Amino acid sequence: MDYYARFSQKGKPFVALTGLTHKEFKRLLPGFRTCFLKRMKHYTLKGKKRGGGQRRRRYVEYSNSPLLTIEDKLMFILVYLRKGTTQDIFGAVFHMSQPVANKWIHILHPCLNQALADLGERPARSVAELHLSPKGGQVFFQDGTERPIERPKDPDLQRLYYSGKKK
Repeated sequence: MDYYARFSQKGKPFVALTGLTHKEFKRLLPGFRTCFLKRMKHYTLKGKKRGGGQRRRRYVEYSNSPLLTIEDKLMFILVYLRKGTTQDIFGAVFHMSQPVANKWIHILHPCLNQALADLGERPARSVAELHLSPKGGQVFFQDGTERPIERPKDPDLQRLYYSGKKK
């Protein structure tokens, strides 16, 4: 099933699913394709290293693949990261089992990260990585997953680092 063709015709649903406009998607696609093909040159779909030498089998898209085109693969990983649902539900949406969805997620996620890094668009993971414009414009932050940190022993410092989640 061609998921990209089905959803690319609709502007707002496409942005809602992927978090990208069509223009941004098309800009990301060549880097993603390059990284994916490079990865598949050295690894199988199961994540194992391909054999070396002259007898190495090259990657060929199999005809009953749930993600036939590179556009479908990019859309799959973008929707997965954007919606954050469980793999079994996500697999059902893309007509595959949970283990197959898990396999594709682990193949495609590093490719997406590499493509974003090549474009200089990789998300910042800390304040030190964040490059703010000196122009004084508005800055918006997206609330992400709470990550555990080691709590300080000092009660005053503990209050500083407390998220308020358990209230």
